[in-house]
Amino acid sequence: MLAAVCLLTGVTLCAQLRKRIRDLDYFVRLFTVMDAQIAYALQPTDALLQHLCRTAEFADFSFVVFLQDAFAKGKPFTTAWKEALKKYTVHAALKATDIDLLCAFGDIFGTTDKNGQTANCAYYISRLKELTGELKSNEKTATRLYLTLGTLGGLFLTILLV
Repeated sequence: MLAAVCLLTGVTLCAQLRKRIRDLDYFVRLFTVMDAQIAYALQPTDALLQHLCRTAEFADFSFVVFLQDAFAKGKPFTTAWKEALKKYTVHAALKATDIDLLCAFGDIFGTTDKNGQTANCAYYISRLKELTGELKSNEKTATRLYLTLGTLGGLFLTILLV
């Protein structure tokens, strides 16, 4: 029983790492679409958020729905962004540094002209891609480590207690 709990801990850590990568990839895609919409369609924020909610690509990305709901209720974008991020991160696998980075995007969004907005999006896209690249390159090693430590820890505790 103890060995199984340790192994499941390793499996859970592997799943959290994969979910973190997936969550960050969603934000990369979100910022990419926002960048394109700002650069080519010049949509206001409310129209942009409605477009994102209607897009099938973001149908299972609850953050966008939380953001659009808060913004539609008349909250300023920065407040809506922080509230949506807070709701989303309850079930996300994001680390505090990831959340701080995403929060910083929301603080800056909408405060500059079109060129500033696209530059802002490009900056955060590159930062998130760099972060996910590092996580993906370490994913195989980390998952093997988690599973091995879970298995060996469970065996060690089983032997120790028997």
